[in-house]
Amino acid sequence: MNGDKTSREKLRLLYFWYLYYLKKKIPKDSKLRGEYGEWLAERYLLKKAYTCLHRNWRSKQDRRMELDLVCLQNNHLVFVEVRARSSNAMVNGWQSLSPRKRKALLTSSKHYLQEEKRFLESYRFDLVEIDIPENSFTEFRLFHHENIAIYKR
Repeated sequence: MNGDKTSREKLRLLYFWYLYYLKKKIPKDSKLRGEYGEWLAERYLLKKAYTCLHRNWRSKQDRRMELDLVCLQNNHLVFVEVRARSSNAMVNGWQSLSPRKRKALLTSSKHYLQEEKRFLESYRFDLVEIDIPENSFTEFRLFHHENIAIYKR
């Protein structure tokens, strides 16, 4: 079973490389777009000297609590939310971060700190927005918002 998951993961990565380098049109399947967006965000963050600790981390206590990427940068723990959207969507990734999602991110990060027992200098939240074009000729656009405020004032 584990070998199947590994081969499926490799196949998914090959597919993403294929889409990326040949500038192919991304299918409209929202799950696939989300996974592709997370892959693009992880590649971008690795180029910026982040170390990715977890992708799609889920709490053992509550499987609904999920973090897209958990990274390290200069001894700071960074929780990264990835918002991959169509380039002609009505709202951008930043605007789509609802108060409910912000609360879920905060709760998920607390679960992570408790379960993984990570004690670092500090932690923060980043948001990576990815605008995925509708056609294959246009490049995707990526926006990285560091240290976003997720608390309600």
